Amino acid sequence: MMTDYIAKQNDDDNPSYGSVRIVSVSGSDDQETVLFNGLLPRPIHLNHEEDEVEFEIEDSGIKNDVDIHIAEETCCDRFVSITMPKAVPMHGLVLWWDCPIIGFPKIDVSSIQDRNASNLSLGSAANNTSGSSSNGAKKEAFQKAWDEAHDMFREKMKKKEKHMIGEPWLEQIKQSKAWESFLSRVASADPEGSVTREDCDAIKEQCKKILKLNAEQRRYIQDAIKAAFGHDNADHLGIVAVRSSSPEEDLAGSSFAGGYDTSLGVTSAGLQDAIINSFASLFDHRIYLYKIQHGMVADTPRIAIIVQKQIASDVSGVGFSLNPNNNCFDEIVISSNFGLGESVVSGIITPDTYVVDRFDPSNMKVISKKVADKTSAIWLDEASGGTRQDPNKSPTAQALTDDEIMEVARMVADVEEQYFDGSPADIEWAFHNNTLYLLQARPVTAHVPLFPEMITERGKEKRLYLDLMVMTQGFSDPLSTLGLDIWKNSLARMKPTMSTEGFDGLMFNIHGREYMNISNMLMMTGGTVMVNTALRTNDKSLDRAFASIDLKDYTPSYVPEGCKGIFGKSIKQLLLTVPNILRGMYYGKDSMQQYVKDTNALLEHCHSHRYPDDKAFVEVYDELTKTYKAVVPQVGGLISGLISKALLHRIFRNCEGTEDNLINLSMDLNGNPTSEMGHLMVRLASCPEIQETRTSDEFLKKLKEGSFSQEFTSIYSDYLKRFGCRGAREIDVATPRMSEKQDELFDTLKQIDVKNNQIINVRERRDKAYQELLSLAREIGKEKSFVHHASVMQGVLGYREHPKYMLVVVTDACRRHALQVAKGFVAKGRLENEDQIFSLTMDQISNAQKDEAIDLLSLVRENLKPVERCATEITEDEKNEEGLLIGDPISPGAGVVRGRAKVLMDPYEKPLEAGEILVARFTEPSWTPLFINAGGVIMEIGGPMQHGAIIAREYGIPCVSGIDNATKLVKDGDLLELDGSAGTVQIIRDDCDKNIVSSGSK
Repeated sequence: MMTDYIAKQNDDDNPSYGSVRIVSVSGSDDQETVLFNGLLPRPIHLNHEEDEVEFEIEDSGIKNDVDIHIAEETCCDRFVSITMPKAVPMHGLVLWWDCPIIGFPKIDVSSIQDRNASNLSLGSAANNTSGSSSNGAKKEAFQKAWDEAHDMFREKMKKKEKHMIGEPWLEQIKQSKAWESFLSRVASADPEGSVTREDCDAIKEQCKKILKLNAEQRRYIQDAIKAAFGHDNADHLGIVAVRSSSPEEDLAGSSFAGGYDTSLGVTSAGLQDAIINSFASLFDHRIYLYKIQHGMVADTPRIAIIVQKQIASDVSGVGFSLNPNNNCFDEIVISSNFGLGESVVSGIITPDTYVVDRFDPSNMKVISKKVADKTSAIWLDEASGGTRQDPNKSPTAQALTDDEIMEVARMVADVEEQYFDGSPADIEWAFHNNTLYLLQARPVTAHVPLFPEMITERGKEKRLYLDLMVMTQGFSDPLSTLGLDIWKNSLARMKPTMSTEGFDGLMFNIHGREYMNISNMLMMTGGTVMVNTALRTNDKSLDRAFASIDLKDYTPSYVPEGCKGIFGKSIKQLLLTVPNILRGMYYGKDSMQQYVKDTNALLEHCHSHRYPDDKAFVEVYDELTKTYKAVVPQVGGLISGLISKALLHRIFRNCEGTEDNLINLSMDLNGNPTSEMGHLMVRLASCPEIQETRTSDEFLKKLKEGSFSQEFTSIYSDYLKRFGCRGAREIDVATPRMSEKQDELFDTLKQIDVKNNQIINVRERRDKAYQELLSLAREIGKEKSFVHHASVMQGVLGYREHPKYMLVVVTDACRRHALQVAKGFVAKGRLENEDQIFSLTMDQISNAQKDEAIDLLSLVRENLKPVERCATEITEDEKNEEGLLIGDPISPGAGVVRGRAKVLMDPYEKPLEAGEILVARFTEPSWTPLFINAGGVIMEIGGPMQHGAIIAREYGIPCVSGIDNATKLVKDGDLLELDGSAGTVQIIRDDCDKNIVSSGSK
């Protein structure tokens, strides 16, 4: 038999009551063990009403033979066991739907002396909890019996009567036609695109139409109300909050908090409707998309509905245990407003924001306050239920006092340490009658997860890193294990002064990513100048990022060993290129003849040579890169092209209206492999063999049969030889090449408008610019100088991308050899599939070729673990004026263009018609064919030196980059006006002419 427990705060003047829910009770007549969830104020007295037996948890530790420990913890629950003289159930009301673990609101009655813990609870399913800071029993006291209790708890859960009272509702919904239609679309080839908002809304409407609490559900709720409140009358429940939770909602790697419906200020009369609304939100289209995009199961809905006492907060808000704006783990960020927290989390006002420095946990201090004009607040209507939005009487008053800021900050820190093992935490909190309540907590996902090796200890010197893959290559996904190994070794051979090993140099590679250590750069000779010129001046998005922080906070107190002497070594390396620079200045494009000859020989070798399967992978790589390393320095002459470009600007510095022509003069330059690839594609697309062939299957069949003309076959073979090595994320050896996907190549060729495309247009613009500038140069007496420098620039500067292209050629040869080796590993059962070889390093592959005892699958798993832990990608919402998107101008001089938007997540997703404006996350060489048709280009990431930017300038296409979430803000078919010089994109909503494709550049 279980009677009621009351949990009372140890303060006779201000009593406060918490609530707990019993899970199970066992034991003898004089001692019982209670397993429960819930929350108790602290320090506490647990009073048996009848016998007045008292025992407590206070500063000196656990007294009166009370043994409290955490008995079980899952991703969404924590259970606590108390062994005591007498046991009675406590307050709480919980309804669960189809969760694998039966659970209740969380509990913590611990007090951790060195963290100044408050009463805390974990997760969206947490009870509203009063908190006052005090010292007490150590956390370890609550975890000492973890292992012993784990198996016992699991067994009890299996035997316990199920509380999944929502199962009948799920069965009702799953029998509906709306659900059947939903399932059929989920099972399609494109589950993300097939399931529409209307499909999900149909299920939600079905929920609200047919669902009602049946007799069994009402009986359970009455039992829960009686256990919680001492009566079984739901009409006297009081005002409550109805919240939702899910095993999938608050995970460390993903969180769709706010997706499910929450109802505040719910009265007894509205309880059923509030529960149904929360249940129906399980099928919301936003939730569905989030699950699909994050690899979650979308056709097995699971949810819990939590009923809590509603706190009529005076001030409330959110708190983050790290600063999500700068990824700083030494700062706590708190946002607040008067009234309920809904005004903060919904974004209807700009809240106060306080930043607390937690560098020294024993001496936290507020380092930043931004007191906003909080025009309104949401308040609980305590008389009739519900909420109301009223103007704030003092909108510019600070919502929290300094003491309250520190109290919230300590709570945030305690939650992080006690419940998340030091991982970032996000909480919602509230003050009512000067008492701080913790409403819920979850892992922070809105930050950039870093590898443990990159994170300095709290209180130590901070470090600032720049992701070079995003900046230079335009993609944010990690490289494969083998891909990074090849990339970093090749980079070290190209730039021997740039150390890529360890954290004390300028660059380092780790778990599929490459970073620049900005902190170390700042301590180098000339490092600050490099940051301010080479980085900030040339990339507006980087400049904004640097402007948001104080670089002094990230500057180390000493020069790292790996950075010593780099400046001198770099100067020495630069001096070695002087002969090539002088040769380029004098001979122009003729100075590149030896480089072209040597790279053509390397290209021929990589294309035609096949190494024996048993040749060690490292040896193959060394042989290929030995020639590559010898060739690369010859391209140093392209610096002469940069010098000539600068001198051309100097020639016309006093001539108005020449800027556009100077830009056009540097378009479509000789030696640019990506530009040459575009020209060859247009040539192929113009051939009858492409024009008259309807499908890729027909094309491949004829190609195999040798049905095409010798001329076409020769051109096509030349294309595959030179550019078949290219593809998406082409610097990664793990990604398939164009030569492996010739069906997609055919589809791309079919999309090219051979009569009107950027390849034709850009050559005309370049030639026209040359003639106009030549005429002007004659007028000012600079004809000879213009002709020389124009020849040098146009003959040399195009080779700036060529070394990277040759690295792709070498990488493709490495890929072919890796796949040959992988076939043998798979045949012997050492790998499950050939692609797993890309999850091994070069040394691991080579060693495994010699030693068959090496367990390759174990190595694959170990190599992938760190990457999986930090796979989250964060994007930041950019607030712009209605319809106006502001980014970075990438192609000044290209003008303004109007056209219909085509949003693509990969280059082969759907055709890009001539004149349409391409909208993408990023672009790289595999996107080049689309530029041929594009009227303009919009990218979310990538600076002026990223591939997409270079090609846009080469083709003279208006281009804007740095628009966060462009692929979400812009929809297919939107009419856009893109200004490549101003860096703006205007979404023209009020458009009557739906037939406009493009009005062209102007």
